Amino acid sequence: MFKEKARVLGISESFDLKQDLSYLVGTVMRKDLVLDALFVENPKIGGDDATEKIIDGFYTLKRNDVSCIMIDGCILSMYNIVDYIYISSTLNMPVICVTSQRGKDLKETFIKNNQLNKLELYKKLGSQRKISVLGYDYWVRFSGADEFEVKHILKSFIISGRTPEPLRVSKIIARAFLKNAHKP
Repeated sequence: MFKEKARVLGISESFDLKQDLSYLVGTVMRKDLVLDALFVENPKIGGDDATEKIIDGFYTLKRNDVSCIMIDGCILSMYNIVDYIYISSTLNMPVICVTSQRGKDLKETFIKNNQLNKLELYKKLGSQRKISVLGYDYWVRFSGADEFEVKHILKSFIISGRTPEPLRVSKIIARAFLKNAHKP
C-alpha cells in the first residue's frame, strides 16, 4: 500500500485575471510530512497548457520516488483543463484531482464560447465522484488507482482541516508567488 516514506506530488495554483500567467506549484511531500522538493510553472490563464506544465514540472524534479500526484482540481485558471488520465498514463502513477465542492457542469459554457477543443477535453474528464474521508466530503477524479487507494492516500495527508497537506502547502507557496508578483 502507501509506505511511511512514500511521496506525493501535490499541485495547486494561484492566479490573477490581470495577468496572462498563473503560478502552478508542485510540492513533493512524504507521508511523514517532510517537504522534499518543489517546482513552479506558469501556465497561461485560460490556456491549454496545464497538463504539459504539470508533466514538465514533474520532470524538472528529477525524482523517481514520487508515488502519486494529487492536483487541486482538474480545471485550473479560467478553464485550463488538466488531462489527469494522460498524466497518469505518461508518468505511470496514480493521479488524483481533488476538490471540496462539486464542480458545475461546464459543457454549455464551452459550447456558448465556441471552445470545442475544451469541450472535448472536459468530456474526457468524466464525472466527479463523491467520497468521504475523516468526516469530510471530497469530489474526486482519479486514474491509476481505485477508490480504496484514493481514500487511503487522502487520509494519509489530511492533518489539519479538510485540505490535504501537499495541496495546502502548494497553495500557500503559489499565493506567495502571486503576491510577490504584484510588488512594485
